Amino acid sequence: MLTLLFVAGITLPLQAQFTLNADNFQVLIGKAYASTIYNVDFGDTQDEQAQTRLALQALIDKRGPSQTWDFTTLNYQPPTTSSVPYLAYDNSLPGAADFPDADHAILLGNAYIYGSLLPDDGNYYYGLAAGDSTLTLPERFPVLKFPLTDGISWQWPSMPATDLALIARFLTALTGDSTIIQTYEQYRELLQGATVQIFWEVDAYGTLVTPAGSRETLRIKRTVRVSGVTGFSQPLDIFISYFWISADWRQPNPVEIIQAEIATTISVSQGFPPLITQVPSGAYYAISTFRPVARAPVPDRPTVVVEGPYPNPTNTGQTMLTLTLPTAQPVVVRIYNLLGQEVAQPFVGQLPAGTHRLPVVSRNWPAGLYLCRIEVGLQHWTRRLVVMR
Repeated sequence: MLTLLFVAGITLPLQAQFTLNADNFQVLIGKAYASTIYNVDFGDTQDEQAQTRLALQALIDKRGPSQTWDFTTLNYQPPTTSSVPYLAYDNSLPGAADFPDADHAILLGNAYIYGSLLPDDGNYYYGLAAGDSTLTLPERFPVLKFPLTDGISWQWPSMPATDLALIARFLTALTGDSTIIQTYEQYRELLQGATVQIFWEVDAYGTLVTPAGSRETLRIKRTVRVSGVTGFSQPLDIFISYFWISADWRQPNPVEIIQAEIATTISVSQGFPPLITQVPSGAYYAISTFRPVARAPVPDRPTVVVEGPYPNPTNTGQTMLTLTLPTAQPVVVRIYNLLGQEVAQPFVGQLPAGTHRLPVVSRNWPAGLYLCRIEVGLQHWTRRLVVMR
Protein backbone atom coordinates (compact mmCIF):
# COMPACT_ATOMS: atom_id res chain seq x y z
CA MET A 1 0.00 0.00 0.00
CA LEU A 2 1.36 3.44 -0.90
CA THR A 3 1.72 5.71 2.11
CA LEU A 4 0.70 9.32 1.53
CA LEU A 5 1.67 12.58 3.21
CA PHE A 6 -0.82 15.48 3.23
CA VAL A 7 0.80 18.92 3.20
CA ALA A 8 -1.29 22.07 2.69
CA GLY A 9 -3.88 20.11 0.73
CA ILE A 10 -1.25 18.49 -1.54
CA THR A 11 -0.85 14.73 -1.49
CA LEU A 12 2.79 13.58 -1.74
CA PRO A 13 4.02 9.97 -1.88
CA LEU A 14 6.43 9.02 0.89
CA GLN A 15 9.73 7.44 -0.12
CA ALA A 16 9.47 3.71 0.46
CA GLN A 17 11.79 1.72 2.69
CA PHE A 18 13.34 -1.46 1.33
CA THR A 19 14.91 -4.67 2.61
CA LEU A 20 18.31 -6.22 1.93
CA ASN A 21 19.23 -9.88 2.46
CA ALA A 22 22.32 -12.07 2.26
CA ASP A 23 21.71 -12.92 -1.40
CA ASN A 24 22.01 -9.21 -2.25
CA PHE A 25 25.64 -9.33 -1.10
CA GLN A 26 26.65 -12.67 -2.63
CA VAL A 27 27.81 -10.69 -5.68
CA LEU A 28 30.81 -9.64 -3.57
CA ILE A 29 32.34 -13.09 -3.20
CA GLY A 30 34.88 -13.72 -5.93
CA LYS A 31 34.93 -10.06 -6.97
CA ALA A 32 37.03 -7.01 -6.23
CA TYR A 33 34.98 -4.15 -4.81
CA ALA A 34 36.56 -1.17 -6.59
CA SER A 35 35.70 2.28 -5.26
CA THR A 36 36.31 5.90 -6.13
CA ILE A 37 36.10 7.82 -2.85
CA TYR A 38 35.38 11.53 -2.49
CA ASN A 39 36.40 12.70 0.99
CA VAL A 40 34.83 15.89 2.32
CA ASP A 41 37.25 18.82 2.43
CA PHE A 42 36.82 20.53 5.81
CA GLY A 43 38.62 23.66 4.57
CA ASP A 44 41.71 25.54 5.67
CA THR A 45 40.40 28.04 8.20
CA GLN A 46 38.71 27.59 11.54
CA ASP A 47 35.54 29.18 10.16
CA GLU A 48 35.44 26.86 7.13
CA GLN A 49 35.92 23.82 9.33
CA ALA A 50 33.16 24.97 11.70
CA GLN A 51 30.76 25.51 8.79
CA THR A 52 31.53 22.08 7.36
CA ARG A 53 30.89 20.42 10.71
CA LEU A 54 27.57 22.26 11.02
CA ALA A 55 26.54 21.05 7.55
CA LEU A 56 27.48 17.46 8.41
CA GLN A 57 25.66 17.68 11.74
CA ALA A 58 22.52 18.83 9.91
CA LEU A 59 22.70 15.65 7.78
CA ILE A 60 23.22 13.52 10.89
CA ASP A 61 20.17 15.08 12.58
CA LYS A 62 17.83 13.92 9.80
CA ARG A 63 16.56 10.61 11.14
CA GLY A 64 13.39 8.63 10.72
CA PRO A 65 11.32 7.82 7.62
CA SER A 66 11.37 9.48 4.20
CA GLN A 67 14.39 11.76 4.64
CA THR A 68 16.53 13.47 2.00
CA TRP A 69 20.26 13.84 2.63
CA ASP A 70 21.94 16.26 0.24
CA PHE A 71 25.73 15.85 -0.02
CA THR A 72 26.03 18.16 -3.04
CA THR A 73 26.55 21.31 -0.95
CA LEU A 74 29.85 20.02 0.51
CA ASN A 75 33.35 20.50 -0.87
CA TYR A 76 35.48 17.47 -1.72
CA GLN A 77 39.15 16.61 -1.99
CA PRO A 78 40.53 15.03 -5.19
CA PRO A 79 39.21 11.47 -5.41
CA THR A 80 41.14 8.45 -4.23
CA THR A 81 40.69 4.87 -5.37
CA SER A 82 40.72 1.48 -3.67
CA SER A 83 40.08 -2.12 -4.65
CA VAL A 84 39.10 -4.68 -1.98
CA PRO A 85 39.06 -8.35 -3.09
CA TYR A 86 36.40 -10.63 -1.57
CA LEU A 87 37.93 -14.09 -1.94
CA ALA A 88 35.94 -17.32 -1.79
CA TYR A 89 37.06 -19.33 1.25
CA ASP A 90 40.05 -21.57 0.57
CA ASN A 91 41.85 -23.37 3.39
CA SER A 92 45.16 -22.61 1.71
CA LEU A 93 44.74 -18.87 2.40
CA PRO A 94 46.87 -17.44 5.25
CA GLY A 95 45.24 -18.20 8.61
CA ALA A 96 42.20 -19.86 7.00
CA ALA A 97 42.49 -23.01 9.12
CA ASP A 98 41.55 -20.97 12.21
CA PHE A 99 38.22 -19.92 10.65
CA PRO A 100 36.58 -23.05 9.14
CA ASP A 101 33.06 -21.55 9.40
CA ALA A 102 33.94 -18.76 6.95
CA ASP A 103 32.77 -18.70 3.34
CA HIS A 104 34.92 -15.76 2.22
CA ALA A 105 37.91 -13.61 3.14
CA ILE A 106 38.47 -9.90 2.60
CA LEU A 107 42.01 -8.95 1.67
CA LEU A 108 42.87 -5.55 3.18
CA GLY A 109 46.53 -4.66 2.83
CA ASN A 110 48.34 -7.68 4.26
CA ALA A 111 45.39 -8.79 6.45
CA TYR A 112 42.88 -11.51 5.59
CA ILE A 113 39.57 -10.95 7.40
CA TYR A 114 37.39 -14.08 7.49
CA GLY A 115 33.61 -14.07 7.50
CA SER A 116 30.41 -15.60 6.23
CA LEU A 117 27.10 -14.47 4.80
CA LEU A 118 24.29 -16.30 6.62
CA PRO A 119 21.02 -16.10 4.63
CA ASP A 120 18.65 -15.84 7.62
CA ASP A 121 21.02 -14.17 10.04
CA GLY A 122 23.65 -11.67 8.92
CA ASN A 123 27.10 -10.85 7.61
CA TYR A 124 29.57 -12.04 10.26
CA TYR A 125 33.34 -11.86 10.70
CA TYR A 126 35.39 -14.15 12.93
CA GLY A 127 38.84 -12.57 13.04
CA LEU A 128 41.86 -11.79 10.90
CA ALA A 129 45.23 -13.15 9.89
CA ALA A 130 48.12 -10.73 9.29
CA GLY A 131 51.65 -11.95 8.71
CA ASP A 132 52.33 -14.84 11.09
CA SER A 133 49.69 -13.86 13.67
CA THR A 134 45.97 -14.50 13.93
CA LEU A 135 43.41 -12.40 15.81
CA THR A 136 40.34 -14.38 16.86
CA LEU A 137 37.33 -12.47 18.18
CA PRO A 138 35.55 -13.57 21.39
CA GLU A 139 32.28 -13.60 19.42
CA ARG A 140 31.69 -13.42 15.69
CA PHE A 141 31.30 -9.82 14.64
CA PRO A 142 28.00 -8.81 12.91
CA VAL A 143 28.53 -6.12 10.27
CA LEU A 144 24.98 -6.45 8.92
CA LYS A 145 21.85 -8.13 10.31
CA PHE A 146 19.39 -9.72 7.87
CA PRO A 147 16.78 -8.96 6.85
CA LEU A 148 18.21 -5.44 6.86
CA THR A 149 15.42 -2.86 6.92
CA ASP A 150 14.17 0.18 8.83
CA GLY A 151 14.07 -0.19 12.62
CA ILE A 152 16.26 -3.28 12.96
CA SER A 153 19.03 -3.14 15.59
CA TRP A 154 21.76 -5.42 16.94
CA GLN A 155 24.84 -5.33 19.18
CA TRP A 156 28.22 -6.97 19.81
CA PRO A 157 29.40 -8.67 21.95
CA SER A 158 26.63 -10.10 24.13
CA MET A 159 28.69 -9.21 27.22
CA PRO A 160 30.90 -6.07 27.25
CA ALA A 161 34.42 -6.88 26.09
CA THR A 162 37.51 -5.69 27.98
CA ASP A 163 40.19 -6.01 25.30
CA LEU A 164 39.75 -2.58 23.74
CA ALA A 165 43.04 -2.73 21.85
CA LEU A 166 41.91 -5.90 20.04
CA ILE A 167 38.55 -4.38 19.10
CA ALA A 168 40.12 -1.10 17.93
CA ARG A 169 42.63 -3.01 15.82
CA PHE A 170 39.94 -5.19 14.26
CA LEU A 171 37.56 -2.30 13.52
CA THR A 172 40.38 -0.30 11.94
CA ALA A 173 41.27 -3.25 9.69
CA LEU A 174 37.64 -3.95 8.79
CA THR A 175 36.54 -0.39 8.04
CA GLY A 176 39.82 1.13 6.88
CA ASP A 177 39.12 4.07 9.22
CA SER A 178 42.21 4.87 11.29
CA THR A 179 40.17 7.31 13.44
CA ILE A 180 39.08 4.36 15.60
CA ILE A 181 42.54 3.25 16.64
CA GLN A 182 43.66 6.89 16.93
CA THR A 183 40.81 7.65 19.33
CA TYR A 184 41.73 4.60 21.39
CA GLU A 185 45.39 5.64 21.53
CA GLN A 186 44.48 9.22 22.43
CA TYR A 187 42.47 8.10 25.49
CA ARG A 188 44.45 4.92 26.32
CA GLU A 189 45.30 5.99 29.89
CA LEU A 190 41.62 6.61 30.68
CA LEU A 191 40.54 3.28 29.18
CA GLN A 192 42.67 0.89 31.26
CA GLY A 193 39.70 -0.52 33.24
CA ALA A 194 37.02 0.05 30.62
CA THR A 195 34.72 -2.31 28.70
CA VAL A 196 33.16 -1.82 25.28
CA GLN A 197 30.08 -2.75 23.26
CA ILE A 198 29.10 -1.80 19.73
CA PHE A 199 25.51 -1.05 18.73
CA TRP A 200 23.95 -0.86 15.26
CA GLU A 201 20.57 0.55 14.29
CA VAL A 202 18.87 1.29 10.97
CA ASP A 203 17.61 4.66 12.16
CA ALA A 204 16.38 6.25 8.92
CA TYR A 205 15.60 5.72 5.24
CA GLY A 206 15.04 7.97 2.26
CA THR A 207 17.03 9.54 -0.58
CA LEU A 208 20.77 10.13 -0.65
CA VAL A 209 21.75 12.93 -3.07
CA THR A 210 25.42 13.14 -4.16
CA PRO A 211 27.27 14.83 -7.02
CA ALA A 212 27.23 11.37 -8.69
CA GLY A 213 23.43 10.99 -8.49
CA SER A 214 20.59 10.07 -6.13
CA ARG A 215 19.84 6.72 -4.53
CA GLU A 216 17.22 5.30 -2.21
CA THR A 217 19.04 4.32 0.98
CA LEU A 218 18.86 2.86 4.44
CA ARG A 219 20.97 4.62 7.07
CA ILE A 220 22.87 2.56 9.62
CA LYS A 221 24.06 4.18 12.84
CA ARG A 222 27.02 2.43 14.51
CA THR A 223 27.97 3.40 18.07
CA VAL A 224 31.10 2.31 19.96
CA ARG A 225 30.16 2.65 23.64
CA VAL A 226 32.75 2.44 26.42
CA SER A 227 31.90 1.98 30.10
CA GLY A 228 34.15 2.30 33.13
CA VAL A 229 36.29 5.16 31.80
CA THR A 230 38.42 6.70 34.54
CA GLY A 231 36.76 9.86 35.85
CA PHE A 232 33.38 9.31 34.12
CA SER A 233 30.41 7.79 35.88
CA GLN A 234 28.38 7.35 32.68
CA PRO A 235 29.20 5.32 29.54
CA LEU A 236 30.84 7.27 26.71
CA ASP A 237 29.99 6.92 23.03
CA ILE A 238 33.53 7.47 21.80
CA PHE A 239 32.86 6.85 18.10
CA ILE A 240 29.64 7.08 16.06
CA SER A 241 29.32 6.68 12.31
CA TYR A 242 26.35 6.98 9.96
CA PHE A 243 26.47 4.85 6.82
CA TRP A 244 24.06 5.25 3.91
CA ILE A 245 23.66 1.87 2.17
CA SER A 246 21.88 2.10 -1.17
CA ALA A 247 19.18 0.10 -2.91
CA ASP A 248 21.75 -0.58 -5.67
CA TRP A 249 22.50 -3.82 -3.82
CA ARG A 250 19.07 -5.17 -4.73
CA GLN A 251 20.03 -5.49 -8.40
CA PRO A 252 21.11 -9.04 -9.43
CA ASN A 253 24.26 -7.61 -11.04
CA PRO A 254 24.77 -4.04 -9.81
CA VAL A 255 26.59 -1.85 -12.29
CA GLU A 256 27.35 0.99 -9.89
CA ILE A 257 26.80 1.43 -6.15
CA ILE A 258 26.70 4.90 -4.57
CA GLN A 259 26.99 5.14 -0.79
CA ALA A 260 28.13 7.64 1.85
CA GLU A 261 29.35 7.85 5.43
CA ILE A 262 29.85 10.46 8.16
CA ALA A 263 32.06 9.65 11.15
CA THR A 264 32.08 11.48 14.48
CA THR A 265 34.50 11.25 17.38
CA ILE A 266 34.23 12.30 20.99
CA SER A 267 35.42 15.71 22.12
CA VAL A 268 36.03 16.31 25.85
CA SER A 269 36.44 19.90 26.96
CA GLN A 270 38.76 21.03 29.72
CA GLY A 271 37.24 22.21 32.97
CA PHE A 272 34.90 20.60 35.46
CA PRO A 273 32.53 19.06 34.78
CA PRO A 274 33.91 18.38 31.28
CA LEU A 275 31.62 18.94 28.31
CA ILE A 276 31.36 15.82 26.15
CA THR A 277 30.21 16.18 22.56
CA GLN A 278 30.30 14.22 19.29
CA VAL A 279 32.14 16.15 16.56
CA PRO A 280 31.97 15.23 12.84
CA SER A 281 35.53 14.15 12.02
CA GLY A 282 35.25 12.79 8.48
CA ALA A 283 32.81 12.12 5.65
CA TYR A 284 32.77 10.82 2.10
CA TYR A 285 30.64 9.46 -0.69
CA ALA A 286 31.83 6.60 -2.86
CA ILE A 287 31.06 5.14 -6.29
CA SER A 288 31.82 1.41 -6.44
CA THR A 289 31.85 -1.31 -9.10
CA PHE A 290 32.78 -5.01 -9.24
CA ARG A 291 35.62 -6.69 -11.08
CA PRO A 292 36.61 -10.37 -11.23
CA VAL A 293 39.35 -10.96 -8.67
CA ALA A 294 41.57 -12.87 -11.10
CA ARG A 295 41.63 -9.94 -13.51
CA ALA A 296 41.22 -7.09 -11.06
CA PRO A 297 43.98 -4.56 -11.60
CA VAL A 298 44.52 -2.08 -8.80
CA PRO A 299 42.72 1.11 -9.87
CA ASP A 300 44.93 3.85 -11.21
CA ARG A 301 46.56 5.69 -8.32
CA PRO A 302 46.58 9.48 -8.18
CA THR A 303 49.49 11.05 -10.04
CA VAL A 304 50.76 12.23 -6.66
CA VAL A 305 50.92 9.56 -3.93
CA VAL A 306 50.80 10.64 -0.27
CA GLU A 307 51.64 8.05 2.40
CA GLY A 308 51.72 8.41 6.17
CA PRO A 309 52.25 10.00 8.55
CA TYR A 310 54.05 7.02 10.07
CA PRO A 311 54.26 6.08 12.88
CA ASN A 312 50.78 7.26 13.80
CA PRO A 313 50.07 7.60 16.71
CA THR A 314 53.57 8.78 17.60
CA ASN A 315 55.28 9.22 20.97
CA THR A 316 58.83 9.51 19.60
CA GLY A 317 58.74 13.23 18.83
CA GLN A 318 58.87 12.64 15.08
CA THR A 319 56.79 11.05 12.34
CA MET A 320 57.31 10.76 8.59
CA LEU A 321 55.34 11.69 5.46
CA THR A 322 56.24 10.05 2.15
CA LEU A 323 55.47 11.78 -1.17
CA THR A 324 55.87 10.30 -4.63
CA LEU A 325 55.85 12.95 -7.37
CA PRO A 326 55.62 12.24 -11.12
CA THR A 327 57.20 15.64 -11.91
CA ALA A 328 59.01 18.41 -10.04
CA GLN A 329 56.44 20.43 -8.05
CA PRO A 330 56.18 22.96 -5.18
CA VAL A 331 55.31 21.32 -1.86
CA VAL A 332 54.06 22.80 1.42
CA VAL A 333 53.28 20.82 4.58
CA ARG A 334 51.27 22.59 7.29
CA ILE A 335 50.13 21.28 10.68
CA TYR A 336 46.93 22.49 12.39
CA ASN A 337 45.45 21.80 15.81
CA LEU A 338 41.71 21.17 16.22
CA LEU A 339 41.10 24.89 16.75
CA GLY A 340 42.25 25.49 13.18
CA GLN A 341 45.49 27.17 14.31
CA GLU A 342 48.66 26.48 12.32
CA VAL A 343 51.24 25.08 14.74
CA ALA A 344 54.05 24.13 12.35
CA GLN A 345 55.20 24.23 8.74
CA PRO A 346 57.59 21.26 8.42
CA PHE A 347 58.37 21.75 4.74
CA VAL A 348 58.17 24.50 2.11
CA GLY A 349 59.98 24.19 -1.19
CA GLN A 350 60.37 22.62 -4.64
CA LEU A 351 60.85 18.85 -4.88
CA PRO A 352 61.99 16.91 -7.96
CA ALA A 353 60.21 13.87 -9.39
CA GLY A 354 60.56 10.75 -7.26
CA THR A 355 59.87 9.57 -3.71
CA HIS A 356 60.66 11.86 -0.77
CA ARG A 357 60.51 11.28 3.00
CA LEU A 358 59.57 14.44 4.90
CA PRO A 359 60.03 14.43 8.70
CA VAL A 360 57.42 16.07 10.92
CA VAL A 361 58.96 16.95 14.30
CA SER A 362 56.31 16.95 17.06
CA ARG A 363 58.65 16.94 20.07
CA ASN A 364 57.27 20.12 21.67
CA TRP A 365 53.59 19.70 20.79
CA PRO A 366 50.95 18.94 23.43
CA ALA A 367 49.42 15.47 23.19
CA GLY A 368 46.31 15.33 21.02
CA LEU A 369 44.94 15.11 17.49
CA TYR A 370 46.44 17.24 14.69
CA LEU A 371 45.66 17.74 10.99
CA CYS A 372 48.47 17.52 8.42
CA ARG A 373 47.75 19.45 5.23
CA ILE A 374 49.97 18.49 2.30
CA GLU A 375 49.90 20.91 -0.65
CA VAL A 376 51.42 19.78 -3.96
CA GLY A 377 50.95 22.25 -6.77
CA LEU A 378 47.18 22.89 -6.96
CA GLN A 379 46.26 19.69 -5.10
CA HIS A 380 46.05 19.14 -1.37
CA TRP A 381 45.41 16.32 1.10
CA THR A 382 44.61 16.24 4.81
CA ARG A 383 45.84 13.49 7.14
CA ARG A 384 45.19 13.03 10.85
CA LEU A 385 48.08 12.66 13.30
CA VAL A 386 47.82 11.61 16.95
CA VAL A 387 50.65 12.77 19.24
CA MET A 388 51.08 10.92 22.53
CA ARG A 389 53.21 11.62 25.57
